Amino acid sequence: MKRTTLMVMIVTVVAKIFGFLRDRVIYYFFGYGVISDAFSLAFGIPSLLLSVVVAALVTGFIPMYTRIDHDDPDSSNTFVNNVFNILVLFSFVMGLMMFLFPGLIVKLTASGFSAEANALATQFVRIFSVSVISVAVIQLGTGFLNINDSFLLPNLISIPSNIIIIGSVVVSHSTGNTNMMGYGGAIGFTLQGVMMLIYMYRYGFRYNFILDFKDKYLNEMIIISLPVLLSSVVVALDDLLMRSYATIIHADGGYSFINSSYRLNGFATSLFVAGVLSVAYPTIAKAAAKNDRVKVVHSMHDAILLIALFIIPATIGFITLSYEVVAFVYGGGKVGPDELGVLSNIFKMSAAGLFFIGLRDLFIRIHYAYQDMKTPLKAYIIYGCVDLVLFIVLGHFLGLKGLTLASSLSTTIVVFYLFDTLLKRFKRLGMSAILKDLVKIIVSSALMGIAIMILKSLLANVLSDFRMLVLSVIVGVAVYFASVMFLKVELVLSILKRKS
Repeated sequence: MKRTTLMVMIVTVVAKIFGFLRDRVIYYFFGYGVISDAFSLAFGIPSLLLSVVVAALVTGFIPMYTRIDHDDPDSSNTFVNNVFNILVLFSFVMGLMMFLFPGLIVKLTASGFSAEANALATQFVRIFSVSVISVAVIQLGTGFLNINDSFLLPNLISIPSNIIIIGSVVVSHSTGNTNMMGYGGAIGFTLQGVMMLIYMYRYGFRYNFILDFKDKYLNEMIIISLPVLLSSVVVALDDLLMRSYATIIHADGGYSFINSSYRLNGFATSLFVAGVLSVAYPTIAKAAAKNDRVKVVHSMHDAILLIALFIIPATIGFITLSYEVVAFVYGGGKVGPDELGVLSNIFKMSAAGLFFIGLRDLFIRIHYAYQDMKTPLKAYIIYGCVDLVLFIVLGHFLGLKGLTLASSLSTTIVVFYLFDTLLKRFKRLGMSAILKDLVKIIVSSALMGIAIMILKSLLANVLSDFRMLVLSVIVGVAVYFASVMFLKVELVLSILKRKS
């Protein structure tokens, strides 16, 4: 699992670089304002709409497909086709709603938009309405490929899509026709959907038109997924309210500032959390199906340490180098020091919760593997309620950075709740077995942070932001690696031993 996870991380880095390059081009030409707000909102609407239903069903799809393939392999392709066709039908309805009522969707998701931003976002939402089906195919296909031990391809298909969008942004800026950005995004989503279908075929999927709402496996999956669906509703509603509140706090640019911060966080979580979980979750699900608790706990230990090994130093690095990071990723063109200062503070607050996001997602998936969907639902309800109160209060006093700080604090609270529920399920989690490595990782990360701060205090007025970032990363990585080797972190030693 460890080596596969590392390969997923490498591929994710490559894919994310193209994603950041796409965002950088958008902000370079258009800055943090009306156009970037409108595009960011519309670009995320298909995923936002589908995350409420499709993501929930896909979460239930993985353990259900695993069980069907184990008990009755001949029925597995029939089950996939039935789920596939139902999701396409649902996506078509969602896309039709986007096309017919784009203004209403914009009003609900960004109540603080100016008239200009509202009008432009409405145009973009209508253009992106054709992308909803592709997003559904991508989400289902990712689950299907992961079950079949293909973890690299789902991350790679975003690269050509982002290249198309980058080109469309350049054309849009040179011609003055902002709709070209929307067309590029829609084509990019469609290309991803087509590529996903091709890869699904390579791994055994064969399309048949099956639409059976009475299928027993489908109904079981829906029953399993219903709490996940409600959880998705809570999370989506919380995210919608938070982003809409951001447009009230900061009318032009607020949505993009929050979006940029979460994209930077998303880089770390996609690389170090999703990369780990995409490998760990199917393994845990298979072990849970066989009631092999020892393997589940062992896989959980590996996942916690792998997440900690990368996400804790990343958190320290993001906090100590927040300005340099956002300047490198988004600086230039119409994005100046004032915008970077605002974004840096927002990003710093959101980065504080990275490790707890990783633990939350891992603990929730362990419950999913045991087809316990009610506990994660309770966790998300707790998160939604706490976050709603915190982002209103902290947003009022701290502005946009208060919104991301609220999310970090709410996630931390939920992690303690989920850990307690796992402890009740397993009676013993054997955390003492990984505690030494965890403490060593934290100490190594702290030493790395201290080294970076000393370096910045000595050379802050000598080097440019980019050179400071590069030098700090080199020194930080060197100090961290030297520390984990000196302290003999068993996880690192085992990885290096296997490679050799």
